[in-house]
Amino acid sequence: MDDRKPGGRRRPVAIRTWRAAAALAVVVASAALALSASCARKPITPTKVIFLGIDAADWGLMQPLLEEGKLPNFSRLVAEGATGKLATLQPLQKSPVIWTSIGTGVLPDKHGIGGFLAPARGGEEVPFTGNVRRAKAIWNILGEKGLRVAVVGWMVTWPAEEVNGYMVSDYIQYENEKGIKPERQTYPESLFDEIDHLRLTEAQVGDADIAAIYPVSAPADKLSPDDWHKGYVKMVYATDETFRRVALHLRREGVEFLAVYFNGVDSLCHGFWDFRDKPDHPLSGVIDDYYVWIDGVLGEFMKLVDRETLLVVCSDHGFRGPGRTADGALMLGIYMHGDYGIVGLMGDSVRKGARILDADVLDITPTVLYSLGYPVAKDMDGTVITDAFTDDYLRSNPVAFVPTYETGERQAGAPVSSPVDDKVRAKLKALGYIQ
Repeated sequence: MDDRKPGGRRRPVAIRTWRAAAALAVVVASAALALSASCARKPITPTKVIFLGIDAADWGLMQPLLEEGKLPNFSRLVAEGATGKLATLQPLQKSPVIWTSIGTGVLPDKHGIGGFLAPARGGEEVPFTGNVRRAKAIWNILGEKGLRVAVVGWMVTWPAEEVNGYMVSDYIQYENEKGIKPERQTYPESLFDEIDHLRLTEAQVGDADIAAIYPVSAPADKLSPDDWHKGYVKMVYATDETFRRVALHLRREGVEFLAVYFNGVDSLCHGFWDFRDKPDHPLSGVIDDYYVWIDGVLGEFMKLVDRETLLVVCSDHGFRGPGRTADGALMLGIYMHGDYGIVGLMGDSVRKGARILDADVLDITPTVLYSLGYPVAKDMDGTVITDAFTDDYLRSNPVAFVPTYETGERQAGAPVSSPVDDKVRAKLKALGYIQ
């Protein structure tokens, strides 16, 4: 039997067995489900989705923390939802490419986002911007179906596009040294004034704010001589905390699809990976401590999940640290990324304690469409993650298809320069993505 998925891609190889603790939780939850199957309520089709994108989240890094009980909300996701590894695009791609594939369900040659920087007139490179995207994103499709959407911090969403609801672009975190902010950071543009008080800058972050993540009381002689680490952590925290605040605020506005992106795990893995294997160094726990913080964020959004809501959590790739060339030279940037990220779904229609064994980043948009009762487009390169849903739900809701959602003409253009392009480049350089 041919194992090719739409688009001619082969499905990823069989996913390795989880460690004993996670496997035991799955067995126990599955047994409980089987015993109660006869009296279970018929699952309903969700009408709302909360979608958390956590860049670089990796079960392998999380597993020790799960076993120690430090990630109670991710543990709940494993026990009460369907979870597994999520294969990233191959060959390895940069995060804007992958997150756009996650949001559209199509390969890069269809959506048009090629990385962090794009060639522009005059030979310079400028950051890719959202107007370059050629394919509709899940929020466009759902908005056309009449659902109110809110998108917060998603990669390559500046300038903010018109949606049926709200868009807060990834540039909400930036302004230049003169205090100049890009236009169209939000849609509608008036939304900026409404949420401006929720924005947090690095300068506004105090030591107390990051004390659970960064060893603010560590002796100076134990840290880097230039002490850039603290400012870096404050910058990362300010961005994710801003997105958290804004997303929770917009959730109260009656939106039916909420998507929010968090970059901190990836940024701190790039910045602090060298310290992980130095247990006596005060910075050795920064990555783990940030996982604990993001677990708390997950818990806040879990509180918003009711029987009519589907929770979706995923990452674009995992993290394994630097690679090496044949001659032993370190390979940084995307070569530090792992082949598998995470995926988790939780809701009334989802199998409790189930393991997702064969999924990749292209499958997220088709799965969200299916979960809400909408057909999947045949020209999407992903498929529905059917093993996440209960047998009753699958029987009552067979997967349906339409030829395409790309009706009408999407006006894709050239990248747009902004007054914060230098800040964007500086951040990419700090992460090792550009020289």
